[in-house]
Amino acid sequence: SVLFITMLVCAMQLAASFTQPVQVARSASAFKAVPATFLAAKKKKSDFDLSSIESRDLTREEMLDINAQNEEVMNMELQAMTVFSLVISLPILYLCWVAFYSD
Repeated sequence: SVLFITMLVCAMQLAASFTQPVQVARSASAFKAVPATFLAAKKKKSDFDLSSIESRDLTREEMLDINAQNEEVMNMELQAMTVFSLVISLPILYLCWVAFYSD
């Protein structure tokens, strides 16, 4: 009984993870006119002096170095997510084991 309910909940969660997202219909009133004061404030923001920002293209070595650092970070995040997932799954697996092997 408990095993059946657990498997049913898992199946429902798995099925829900593969469904298409629902699109909400929006009416024309959802897109209201922007006040003129807001547009004036946005224009004033662009008056900042950005000449102190230096931009240049990265060399191949710099890009490879950044890519290596990003790959290390992504691997650490993947390992952390995997461990977290396994830790969260332990109580569920224990309950399934108890339900299956209990008399």
